[in-house]
Order: sequence, then structure tokens, then C-alpha cells
Amino acid sequence: MYPDYSESNAYQRHLRDSINERGYDVRMIGADRPLPLLGAVRDYGRPDVFHINWLHRHFVTDSSVLTTLLAFRLLFELVVLRALGVEIVWTVHNLVEHSRRTPRLELVVRRAAAMLCDRIIVHCESARELVVDTYRLPDSTADRIEVVPHGHYIDSYPNEVSVEAAREDLGYEDDHTVYLYFGLIRPYKNVPDLVRTFSTIDDPDARLLVVGNPMGDDLESEVRALCSRDDRVTCELRFVPDEEIQRYMNAADAVVLPFEEVLTSGTAILAMSYGKALIAPRAGCVAELLDGDDTLGYAPRDPDGLRSSLVAASSVDLDAAGRYNHELAATLDWEGIADRTVRAYARGAR
Repeated sequence: MYPDYSESNAYQRHLRDSINERGYDVRMIGADRPLPLLGAVRDYGRPDVFHINWLHRHFVTDSSVLTTLLAFRLLFELVVLRALGVEIVWTVHNLVEHSRRTPRLELVVRRAAAMLCDRIIVHCESARELVVDTYRLPDSTADRIEVVPHGHYIDSYPNEVSVEAAREDLGYEDDHTVYLYFGLIRPYKNVPDLVRTFSTIDDPDARLLVVGNPMGDDLESEVRALCSRDDRVTCELRFVPDEEIQRYMNAADAVVLPFEEVLTSGTAILAMSYGKALIAPRAGCVAELLDGDDTLGYAPRDPDGLRSSLVAASSVDLDAAGRYNHELAATLDWEGIADRTVRAYARGAR
């Protein structure tokens, strides 16, 4: 399984461990070889399955020349793996790299890679449609796409701090409605617009808490400046260790994900795993997760959608929405995810 982010990525840890429990010997492969995929075969022998996640990490860089060279390396390695009889499986977590450094080249490479794979895994039906349309895949390749949902994060992180203790620690009163943005802060995640939009809402009891690590000093400065203009907004712009996640999730009434674009969101699954209501655009797999409450989801192209959902949230039973989300998240157990992944392996075998 490549690349190896298992130390910091709970999704990959759960997937690895659950597949291991089904009789596979899963080896995590890092990117510390000139030919990462073929180097792993040299070191460990020919595997039955080579499962690739986050394909763009293998070749997309700031340099178009280097990206082109690494793209040729990737496709060369995939061709050799096929020639060796190795089954290639690719989980598509995003349509293109979010920073869009070389989007046209990346789409060409992704299309070619998809046609070399025995199985492609996506996390929902709408993602299947988006992958087929975006990569312009022929029917023969589209037929190799399998839907395997994203597993939950219930019990993945500590959850021992009570709601009352978390809110008191962060300075929130009982009558405050706390909206939380949590996660990495990247341009496509639209955090500055969230802060600006929240500040237009005339609700003295509403609070916004922005927690995450910004990408770049300019974005951090922008977010800090916007937060400072509204005394109802607090920001903690830093990396949050696993044991502190509960502090913010349990203090919140709802988690807001104002993404400009999204295919799959681990943060949405995280919020649901903590039993939180979710305000987010109805796009990609997030749209399927929002089916429990029409009021809190909004059309991604609606310029007033985020504000409308934030306003509507004041009349929604957010606790009930959070309980519904927790129940839905509990159905996404890793045993079932592993079973479906292993079946995808078997169907892809040549």
C-alpha cells in the first residue's frame, strides 16, 4: 500500500489493519526510493495487489518539467507492474490536486493511470460519476470502478472530555451556539469566506471557532485579521495533536466545512463520528452524507448558500442532527470497509 502515511493518517491505519485481519500481509511503502513502486517489489517480492492512494503525491510538483518527468516515471512503473502480473488498485480521494499546480497534465496522467489499473475505488456513487466524466474514461475502464465508503473515526481518537468541560475550557456559555471549522486551512477550503459570511449574521449568541494549520503565511495573516474583526470569532491556527481533537469537537454544536470543491472529506466523517451536525456544500460524497437534514446542506454554486445554511441552523435541532450523523457514521465500520475492499481486490485479479 502506497504511499505510507499510516503514522499520521487514521484512515490508512484502519484500512491497513482491517485488511490484515482478513488474511492479507499489508506492507506500507514509502517514497524513499528512486522507483518507489518497483523498488518495493525488489525489496519485498512481487505482491498480489499494489494499492495506491493519493496518486498526485507521486508526481505533482511546483515545476512543470519535474512533474512531467515524474509522471513518466509513474506510468512506466505501472506498466511494468502490469507486465509482472501485479494487480493494481487505486483509490481516488480527489479528482485533481487541490492546489491545481498542473491541472491539465495531471488529468492526462490520471486518465492514463486509470486505464492501467485493474480496479479503481471511490467512496460514493457520485464520485464514480465525477471520476468517469472528469477523466473521460471509456466504458471498459468505468466498469472497473468499485464504490467502497470511507470508514468512520469513532473511537479513533480520545473522546473523554465532556461537552460541559470542553465548552468551559474554551470560554463558551450554555446559550452560545458554537460553529466549528476544523482541519487544514487551504485556499480551496474557503475559510476566509466562512469568517466573512459568519460576521454578517446578526445573532449575538452565535460563535465561530476556527481551528487548523494554515498553508502559508499570507493565508494565516488573512484569517487572523478577519477573525480579529468580530469578537464572536476565535481562531487557533496550529497543528492539533490527536488527543486535543475532542476538546474542539465536543465544544461545538455544528461543524462547518465551506469548501469550494470536495470529492471526499475525512473531516466530515470525523465530525459525524463525534456526533456533530454538519454544514457543508452538497457536493461529491459529502452530498450523500448530508441526506439526513436538507436544511444544513447548500448548493455549492449558490453564492448565498453558506449564509443561508448558517442562518437556518439557528432553528434546527443540532443535537438531533448530530445524533443522526453519529448513527450514520457507525454504519461505516472498518470491518465492512475491509470486506468490500478485499472483494474489489478479488474482482480485479487477472
